[in-house]
Amino acid sequence: MALSPAALITTLAFLVEPVSADFGWSSTTTLTLFSVPTLLAPLALPLAGRWVDRFGARVVAIPGTLLYGLAIAAVSLVGASTTQMLLAQIVLNFCGYMSIMGVVYKVVAKWFPDHRGAAFGILIGAASSVGGAVIAPLCQWTISAYGWRTTYVILGAAVLLIVFPAQILFMEKPERTAQARGGTLPAAARLVVREEQPGVPFLAALRTRAWIVAVAILTLAAGAAMSIRLNATSLFGDAGYSATAVSFATSLMLLASVGGQIAGGVAMDRSRSPRAFMPFVACLVLGLLFALYASGGVWMLYLSMALLGMVMGAEASVGPYLIARYFGLRAFAQIQGVVLGMVSCIGVGLFPILVSGMTESSGSYGGALVVLIAVSAVTLALVLLLPRYPEVSPELSETDEATASDLAHS
Repeated sequence: MALSPAALITTLAFLVEPVSADFGWSSTTTLTLFSVPTLLAPLALPLAGRWVDRFGARVVAIPGTLLYGLAIAAVSLVGASTTQMLLAQIVLNFCGYMSIMGVVYKVVAKWFPDHRGAAFGILIGAASSVGGAVIAPLCQWTISAYGWRTTYVILGAAVLLIVFPAQILFMEKPERTAQARGGTLPAAARLVVREEQPGVPFLAALRTRAWIVAVAILTLAAGAAMSIRLNATSLFGDAGYSATAVSFATSLMLLASVGGQIAGGVAMDRSRSPRAFMPFVACLVLGLLFALYASGGVWMLYLSMALLGMVMGAEASVGPYLIARYFGLRAFAQIQGVVLGMVSCIGVGLFPILVSGMTESSGSYGGALVVLIAVSAVTLALVLLLPRYPEVSPELSETDEATASDLAHS
């Protein structure tokens, strides 16, 4: 996860300027060439999830990671062609999402049946955030010392020398590892490594109230928080804050998101109700209110961004946890792929653009913030509409689709 696309996106801030200078492109053009693939790549997640559910994680992860590392290194060979750069970035991101983001949720769900929420938060969310925080300054240093082309070669080599061998050597099924060590797994873990996983079929899951409401909550929460993060400089600059204060507040938001990822996962693990997510959505409402009334007091700015970071992090842990609890592991990777793709494309990709457009047409962020506050209030209300978790029987057969579908509707 520390070398996944979710972590490497932090390097874009340091790559845009040297690439623009090298090819004579505008910063806007270069940023678009880097950004568009990151919005399109999540569309590969449903396909990756289907393959993981059908063939297993290793079959998807190992060849995909090899292509991912080679694709990163190949960016160093791109010439002064926007088409070449766009295609290279698309291949890089698609391979990364297929081999890592499309695989890791299913692997973690299998290994940690009793503590999935905490595992999602720590091993996926926090790992990518900390990895990005470490890689970003290293990337800045290598660009300054050796250039952007060499930096891409180094990143590609890191994937081939660290991620690729790790997936070959260490990606085992929990049951197989326990047997190799002469031990046994708890009953809960034995359940999730059965060849025929209990749970809801893919298409049946998409017709349930649980899925529709969960997707709406996750998309709206992520969209509202990311709209503030990506527009923070101009939004808080108009309110009288210095660029230094906004930069520090953005860093604080990222740190708070790590705490939110862990706290959200632990909260869901220890609760028997999906309403354990409500305090985090309440942080979204409060954070947006503080952003609306922030006007020069630095602590108001910091509190707003910290609260938004908490919900942004918690959302990343709560999403896969809800999918596993409502629908089991039978089609988990594919369902999670669809959810993550929708959240990434609509929430992370589209919402900030709409907020920026509303601001340009009205001349201030006030109207956009009021709309976001209303959206966050709706999100809080939607949490109340999440149904109770189904009581899935360990004896549920994979072929018993009607029974599985009824469980998800209950």
